[in-house]
Amino acid sequence: MKFLQKEFLFFIFLALFLILFKPSNIKEYLTYIDYPTIFTLFSLMILTTAIKETHYLEIIAKKILLKTNTERKLALTFVFFALFLSMFLTNDIALFILIPLILALKNFIKNDISKLLIFEAIAVNSGSLLTPIGNPQNIYLFHLMNTSFLEFSYKMLPLFLELTIILLIFIYFSFPSKKIKIIEKEITPSPKNFYLSIALMIIFLVLFNLHKSFYAFIIITTFYLVFNRKIFRQIDYFLIATFILMFIDFKILGKSQPISSLISNLNSKEIFFLSTALSQIISNVPATIFIAQFSHKYLDIAYGVNIAGNGTLISSMANLIALRFYKDSKIYLQFHKYSIPFFIISFVIFILIKYT
Repeated sequence: MKFLQKEFLFFIFLALFLILFKPSNIKEYLTYIDYPTIFTLFSLMILTTAIKETHYLEIIAKKILLKTNTERKLALTFVFFALFLSMFLTNDIALFILIPLILALKNFIKNDISKLLIFEAIAVNSGSLLTPIGNPQNIYLFHLMNTSFLEFSYKMLPLFLELTIILLIFIYFSFPSKKIKIIEKEITPSPKNFYLSIALMIIFLVLFNLHKSFYAFIIITTFYLVFNRKIFRQIDYFLIATFILMFIDFKILGKSQPISSLISNLNSKEIFFLSTALSQIISNVPATIFIAQFSHKYLDIAYGVNIAGNGTLISSMANLIALRFYKDSKIYLQFHKYSIPFFIISFVIFILIKYT
């Protein structure tokens, strides 16, 4: 039952695929998959799993924790950590690293950490939008756009700065200056593996910027198959399969001519609105895949789907990842207490800045 709850998005898209499936179109379905995006995600999952296994991030988190003495400072430090990691590891994968660390805080402190989990989700959604490898929707759009890593990030910078400022204001008023009590615990790192993984990450970033994701995938996969095969037992293959089904399902749905005609005629502001609204209903990654079939206004799609990530629970898979590790279901209601106001404020401000 827990497995079904954890992977419910996979089974939703699988069910949709089975409804739409036509045996005669199997070969065509394979062409619907955006392979550069899948290769990029798979490479990042391997690298981040390997980095997590070195325990160096835990040491960094512990050092940060030892320098904080209030809940507000703890929230700020971990949020900045989330903002930075999500720029380069994708928001989903950054959470796979950070959430276990935050849950481990129960061993270090006695304070409640549920609110911190919520703000980590908001932080990775906000930080990840800055770069083309920050989240799956950006990876996909980057491969469609004829642009560079730096140019993409420059265009996303205003939205990133806006959301970061709003996030800092929310943290100031949401976390008190309540003292935290820290308990010591030893961690044993693996320096050699950490530096090797960082070197491979640099190689990956260079090849990604050259739009050579397949070669990065081959290098990274080959290295870990030879030197650290156990990494592959920890990869979330259902997450990869979910994205593959998303591509196929929404490419099939995109064959509808009335939908194609309607969306292709929308202007930039209308594409932004559609991207934002649709993300709240079906999540921002499938919304991106769906809308990008009909409109080449990729930047407006990027603005819409990224700003929408901090709305409903379903609007970003990062939200589900952040909260599904916590046992108390009350956290879902608590999440919307912060995420909905955050979304509304950021949405209104960005419209005033960009589209008026």
